[in-house]
Amino acid sequence: MKLLFCERNLFMQRDIEDALTHMGIDFRCVSYVFNDPNRDDFYASHLRHFLSEDTYDAVLSVNVAPVIADVCQDMGIPYLAWCYDACWEFSRTDIFYYPTTYIFHFDRRSCEDYKQCGYSNIFHMPLAVNCHRLDQLCASAEQAESYRSSVCFLGSMYGTYMTERPWFASQLAPKDLEYLMDYIEKQTERYVHHTLWDDITPEYIEAISSRTPSGVQIYRIPLIATCSSIIAGRQRRKILNELAEHFPLTLYSGSIDNPVPKSIYKWRASYYSQMPYVFRYATINLNLTIPPIQTGLSLRVLDILGAGGFLLSNAQDELSEFFKVGTELDTYHTAEELNDKISFYLSHPDIAGQLARNGHDAVKERFSFEGQLTKIFKLSGLLH
Repeated sequence: MKLLFCERNLFMQRDIEDALTHMGIDFRCVSYVFNDPNRDDFYASHLRHFLSEDTYDAVLSVNVAPVIADVCQDMGIPYLAWCYDACWEFSRTDIFYYPTTYIFHFDRRSCEDYKQCGYSNIFHMPLAVNCHRLDQLCASAEQAESYRSSVCFLGSMYGTYMTERPWFASQLAPKDLEYLMDYIEKQTERYVHHTLWDDITPEYIEAISSRTPSGVQIYRIPLIATCSSIIAGRQRRKILNELAEHFPLTLYSGSIDNPVPKSIYKWRASYYSQMPYVFRYATINLNLTIPPIQTGLSLRVLDILGAGGFLLSNAQDELSEFFKVGTELDTYHTAEELNDKISFYLSHPDIAGQLARNGHDAVKERFSFEGQLTKIFKLSGLLH
């Protein structure tokens, strides 16, 4: 098997390269950052050139790029896209009908929704973690102390969505905008099982598009993505500010100003060189799943467990499906339960440490890149 691996500025790529090498699979990397993943004539031309000068069994990428799907469809080459983003960063849906396009998405419920829309080549595939790389990381005593924390959250606070008027505010009819903003407020109060995909249906999109003052078309996935970011920003501020009133909270994010004033605020951590230590040396690592992830395990879940950190997450269906809750990680359903469990694990760090070790063993056994890639290649017909 020979693959062309199309890379851009995304997570997982370095670990996929390592896995392909360990698996003995021949591959070539092409790196490029799109101006527009929907269409990029410069990139399409060069991709055609790369595919023409050698024989490849398939093209592989992290997340979906329609421009790659177009070229592969024209040339009759399978395109495999493994997605960690909950929402697509593009508005085109025609590529989902290409027989050459195989999309592997980490959220089972989302895959079911897409299949109901008639997109047959979308498969559920949980993400992976490179424990071999993470286990080799070793911090000095001084470094370990600098990363040590009691309760830690690392992630985006969606600051621009808190300060800027959303793009749809100038496009929707006034009553539709009022309804949508009220809906966002209600979703902010939900700790589990957000219903954006169920509520923002194709029929709803058609209805609000028919009432836009300028006649502009509203697209479903960009609207869900924006609503999700607003909800996540509001919810994370609310939860973390409440926690910081009672617990020593360390926050790693990219906001210029600290959105949680009573937290110990640190600038975002480098994914490969710093983030594993952040997780490893925290007593409790919080995971606050963003709304469009309906059932799945976000990449952050596996990053925390793979680094050897203890995970306390909002409840997700696939967390309880793939892990032993209370043995390999723990979950909460309400603000009260979250507070109670933080109090318990801060008082019993030995128990949190044991769960962290169990969780690490679990992802090492069940979520390797080699194992998940083998499943991808079998589902796409490259391996039998």
